[in-house]
Amino acid sequence: MDMLPTPAPEPSAILVRTPNWLGDLVVSTGFLQALLERFPRARVDLIVRRGFESLPLPRRGDVLVFDKALASAGAFGRGLRARGYSHCFVLPPSFSSAWMAYRSGIPARVGYRGQGRAWLLRPALRLAAPPRSAHLAEEYLGLLRPWGAARAAQYPPRLEVDEPWIAAHRPDLSPSLGPYVVLAPGAEFGPAKQWPPRHYRALARALSAAGRPVVVAGLAKDRALGDVILGGDVAGANLCGRTDLLQLVALLAGAALVVSNDSGAMHLAAALGRPQIALFGSTNPAWTAPRNPRARVLYRGEPCSPCYARTCPLGTTRCLEALLPAGVAEEALKALAGPP
Repeated sequence: MDMLPTPAPEPSAILVRTPNWLGDLVVSTGFLQALLERFPRARVDLIVRRGFESLPLPRRGDVLVFDKALASAGAFGRGLRARGYSHCFVLPPSFSSAWMAYRSGIPARVGYRGQGRAWLLRPALRLAAPPRSAHLAEEYLGLLRPWGAARAAQYPPRLEVDEPWIAAHRPDLSPSLGPYVVLAPGAEFGPAKQWPPRHYRALARALSAAGRPVVVAGLAKDRALGDVILGGDVAGANLCGRTDLLQLVALLAGAALVVSNDSGAMHLAAALGRPQIALFGSTNPAWTAPRNPRARVLYRGEPCSPCYARTCPLGTTRCLEALLPAGVAEEALKALAGPP
C-alpha cells in the first residue's frame, strides 16, 4: 500500500517517532515545523531517545522518552494505545521503530518501506529518489506526500533558542576568551568520519596564530583528543565531557565558527545558523550536508567514498587525510572574515 485513501484524512492527534541519532533528529526539525503548520489543530507528541528529551524541539504536545534498556519497542508501543492518536509518523528506517508503531494500534502509520517492514506501515511509502541521493531533510518531508508536497527550502532544520536561553545554559568560559572557534573532532558513528587528530591540531595552531581562541567540544571519551589538539600552545579550552547537551547547544550558538566532522555537532551548528565548516569523507554531503547558508562543505570525493562504513575498509581514511589543514585553515579564516 503506497497511498492513504483519497483525500487523506486530516490527523487529529499525531505521534512522531523521531530519529535515534542526534544529527538526524536535528535534521528532522524541519519536518516537525512543516507538520505543525500543515495540521494547526492537531496535537503533536514526540517519541525521543533518552538523552535528547531536553532539546527545544518543535511540538504541540508531550515528549515521550524511549529507553530501549528499560522497554522493548513492542512493549513501549503497546503502552501508547490509550493515548488516542490518529496518525503516527515513523522517521527512523529501522524495523523496530515500525514495530513500535504497529503495536501501538494507531490507525495511520506513515513511514518508508524497507528492512521487511512494509506490512507494519499504513501507508508504506516509497522514497521519491534512490536511497541517499536526496537530502535527508527531503526524505522526512516526503512523508507528507499524501497531504501534498512540502518543499525542503521552506522548512530548514532549526532550533529556536533566544539570548536568555543561551545565557541560562552557556558553559563557564573565561570572559577574556573573546570570540571563539569551536572544534568538534568526534563522530559517534565511527572513526571513518573523523578528520585526523594531527590535522585538527594543525588547524588549532593556525587559528591561534591568527588570534582566534579555540574551544574543543565533545564527549568524555574525546577528552584526551582535546588535549592533543590544544597541546600547550593554543589559547582556549577543552570542554570535552564537561558539557551536557543543552550546554553544547549554547556553546555552539555563541561560536564565531564551528569546524566539525559529519556529526551531531555539525547539524546542531547548522540548526543554530552559525558559520561552519563541515568535513566530509566516508559519507555523502548530498545526503547529510548541513542545511545552512553559512556552511562551507569540504569533500574530496575520492573513488572509494562515500562508503558509509564505521571504520575505513582500506585502513587509510584517505578521503579525510587528503583534506589538508592548510586548506581548511584558509577556509576558516575566510569564514571568520565574512559578514556576521
